Amino acid sequence: MNNQSQQDELARLTQYANATGTSVVTSTANLDIKDSILADMHHWCKKQGDIAVLNSGVILSSNPASRDIQNIKTALLNKGLRPGRVYAATQDLISLLLANSVGENDDIGEQEISDRQQYLRNLVSEAIIRNASDIHIQVRRNKTTIRMRSHGTLSTYAEWTQKLGREIAAVAFNKETDHATSHFNPLVPQDASMPLEINGRDVRLRLASVPAHGGFDMVFRILTTGHEDLLKLSELGYTEKQVSLIADAVKYPHGAIIVAGPTGSGKTTTLASCMEMIDPIRKLYSIEDPVEKVVEKATQVPVNTDKTDRSFASMGRAALRMDPDVIILGEMRDEDTASVMVRASITGHLVLTTVHTNSATGIITRLMDLGVSSNLLSDASVLRLLMFQRLIAKICPHCSIPLSESTKHIPHLSSWQTVFPVMSAMRAKGPGCDKCDNTGVQGRTVIAEVVWIDDKGREFIQRGDTLGWDQYLKEQGFESYQMHAITLAKSGACDPLDVEAVVGKLAITIDGGKFDYRSV
Repeated sequence: MNNQSQQDELARLTQYANATGTSVVTSTANLDIKDSILADMHHWCKKQGDIAVLNSGVILSSNPASRDIQNIKTALLNKGLRPGRVYAATQDLISLLLANSVGENDDIGEQEISDRQQYLRNLVSEAIIRNASDIHIQVRRNKTTIRMRSHGTLSTYAEWTQKLGREIAAVAFNKETDHATSHFNPLVPQDASMPLEINGRDVRLRLASVPAHGGFDMVFRILTTGHEDLLKLSELGYTEKQVSLIADAVKYPHGAIIVAGPTGSGKTTTLASCMEMIDPIRKLYSIEDPVEKVVEKATQVPVNTDKTDRSFASMGRAALRMDPDVIILGEMRDEDTASVMVRASITGHLVLTTVHTNSATGIITRLMDLGVSSNLLSDASVLRLLMFQRLIAKICPHCSIPLSESTKHIPHLSSWQTVFPVMSAMRAKGPGCDKCDNTGVQGRTVIAEVVWIDDKGREFIQRGDTLGWDQYLKEQGFESYQMHAITLAKSGACDPLDVEAVVGKLAITIDGGKFDYRSV
């Protein structure tokens, strides 16, 4: 169904809903996740194609004004069942519910494959509407559970049959990915990238699956939704001083700028924003797995980790032969990639890359773990700037409440007194409203730290003295990501309980890591 047809259908169903004082059901999220097609009426509903009768008695129809509605009510009464309320529902939803009630031993034909591809697109479309970053499909012996992660929080979206979950997973891997395989194997870990066209927009996802007891798990990471613009670092959450340091670093002709953080912390988005700051007269080669954010000024080279000649390291070495000014390595995963980073830096190239660590200075420990010596890391040609970031929820300003009015926060106020001497401007997450889809959260923001590698820092790197370096940075006015989060809480932008969930107990964070056992 094209966009215009969907709009026409929704307008027609809305007219019925308004006339009957009901609402249009467009998603399984509008239903009880355990409510499925009534077994006694399954065959009849499938034959009709536009009606679904649920176990609760609720009747859904994409043609709710038809005579079939009265017929189904009569049939239910004859079976001793009480009909529930009639709701207008989209045909896409009706089709999904009918597919979800298919018997486990039914074969899947070409038409069903096409249908499953549409269900897959509907699922991704729903996730985009919900601003979800990930879709989790958990297939077990008796059922499939669909969950979505939005603003860092994972919530259940729907429950499907085990069979439908397996079919959607197989169609995703076998029919939709860039490197479609002949057979999806739930017994081994697999990953791929998947481009989809949804409502006229190009959407890209990264797929990963792992076997599990009684089934398997699959996660779709939504990389691009086809309409977002690259944000500036200040829009992501970086402070004015941090942006200034990064802007100075990207002007240098050589040296590495490394962005660190855990999985899902937005490193790729930040890397793309840094790339946008580079002078357009410089030649950029970006090595990525997969290509996530399209950057017009860069030549973006996709990596295939299944093939040794298309790994990060091999493609990075190939890019060095293309007369680049700037090399972007999507991620440093192994010793070979780290070696390419060092080689590119010391031969006169600016390098941008990412790595998984828990602090900016911790990048050094990770690089040494990848086989780079302290002598090389302390060389003035190699490292230019270290960045670390995490994401934290921003509370909705429309429904947030003062800390003193939140029963959940009151027990913590005394322990926070040393961190927040003045709490008048601080806010707590509210109950939710129309502005935030009743979540109490209005997106997420970066909390970050940025370390410029000066001569003194190189001495600490040479000695491997990370603790001494941290102390030196603090004396120089450096702001850690923990302090960045505390500043946001003080301003009322973030809930202090959300801050503690990301940075740990605030009293310990502010006191330099000292733990007072008397306070327990």
